[in-house]
Amino acid sequence: MKIFKLFGIGFGIFLLGIFLFALLFENVPPTHIGVKQSQWGGGVVEEDFETGFHLGITGMHKWYLLDRRTHFLTFSESHSPAGNDQQRGPLTFRSKDGNMASIDATMTYRIIPGEAHLIVSNGNRSVYRDRIVTAVESVLRENLAQLSPEEFYSTETRLARSQETLPRLASALAPLHVVPETLLLRAVRFPPGYETRLQDKQLTHQKKLLATAQQKVEEELQRTGTLEKEIEADEKELRGTWDKQLQQKSSDNLVAVAQINGDASLYDKQTRAEALADYETKISEGNLAIDKAEALRNELRNKALDTQGGAIFLAQQAAENLNIESVTLNSNDPNVPSILNLSQLVELLVGSGE
Repeated sequence: MKIFKLFGIGFGIFLLGIFLFALLFENVPPTHIGVKQSQWGGGVVEEDFETGFHLGITGMHKWYLLDRRTHFLTFSESHSPAGNDQQRGPLTFRSKDGNMASIDATMTYRIIPGEAHLIVSNGNRSVYRDRIVTAVESVLRENLAQLSPEEFYSTETRLARSQETLPRLASALAPLHVVPETLLLRAVRFPPGYETRLQDKQLTHQKKLLATAQQKVEEELQRTGTLEKEIEADEKELRGTWDKQLQQKSSDNLVAVAQINGDASLYDKQTRAEALADYETKISEGNLAIDKAEALRNELRNKALDTQGGAIFLAQQAAENLNIESVTLNSNDPNVPSILNLSQLVELLVGSGE
């Protein structure tokens, strides 16, 4: 039982804590800005409260939440389901030439950071968005009235007018503590009869632009054709110059080759003639040297043979070349030399030399 009792007490304290937290604190979601007002004097607190929990005692303080996201103000016949969008019908105005017209436009804006509490303190929390519509309509009508119908179908003109209008919108909306971000001007409509004439006029203008573009194309084609012909002529001229230079270089090379071949042939003939002359001279000198050597050899040989040794040598040669078919010697006579003993035979023939 004590456990259940303690559990019940703890659960009761938990619920009491949640209740007290809800009484003492206020939660500001990420998509909104919190504005706190004191119920017992002091008025609106001059502070924008960001996302999170903030002290706000129930019964003492009152909280207002303003959307911090981008707001869309659209003037168009179509309707948008987004919660932070403001939808109005097409914006009607009188153009520069006095014709009535209507236009579709969209402007985006945000609350200026740090000024959300001023919207509440000025009493505009529930009406500031309607006052924004009134201010935007006034500025757009004033600016669009300066354009002629012909200028409306020019995208560049509409974009330029949108950019020029943003600073004036910012000045007009600053007292409402919001700042415009973008402005888009879309479809423009005129009364049916005038719309038809304007479309015809626009078609004529488009045809004029097309004709101008075609003329530019033809001019470019003509210029391109002229450039092509000039390039072709320059190419032919360059080709002729290059061919002439190539032929000149080819002729110069042929002359140089012929000159080199002639010089080489002349050098070959001169070298060969000189070599042949040197050859003949060397042969003659060699033969002369051989003849001199042969004469010297014969002279030296004769001198050598003219000596006693030479005589012996000649006798020995003669003995060696002696061809005796038959010899009859008395073998019993010791004074008779043997024919097999050449030395004795030479001594017998030429003497002992003593």
